[in-house]
Amino acid sequence: MNPAPLMRLYHTGIIVNDLDKAMSQMGTALGLLWAPPKTSTAPLLCPDGIVDREVRFTYSLQGPHFIELLEQVNAAPYLNLTGGRYVHHLGYFTDDLPGAADYLEQQGYRRELSGAPENGAITRASFHYNPEAPGMWIELVSHEIAGEIGDWIAEAAAEAGLPYQSPFE
Repeated sequence: MNPAPLMRLYHTGIIVNDLDKAMSQMGTALGLLWAPPKTSTAPLLCPDGIVDREVRFTYSLQGPHFIELLEQVNAAPYLNLTGGRYVHHLGYFTDDLPGAADYLEQQGYRRELSGAPENGAITRASFHYNPEAPGMWIELVSHEIAGEIGDWIAEAAAEAGLPYQSPFE
């Protein structure tokens, strides 16, 4: 068996019904500030094939360990998957997305969702599920996305006058 590729926990994702309301309520209650929300409309490979989806999301500026809030504008890819939809996933970044995805599959975490394949390999991110831990996915994020997320959070933290410590180094 090949050694496990680098995977480092950096966030917990939580599905919310209203992103702006959750940012306000959770920010106040937990003393968190948030990066400006973003919208993603990238297609995802799911059991129904490649399906478009739209999600609005943000990350806490305080971390690492970051809190990610997601408002599923179009949740279609997620609806036929195993597990819960609210305390959604633990997010890990990796320099070897295909290798880390294969490793998790060998450990019993089946891949249920991923970025649409390019040249036969999964891209950007993948979600894995183990029925022994119902309701919780593991998200693997490629180093490209991790860099984008790190730059985004660092810029927002600087604008808020907060120190930023990258979880990706």
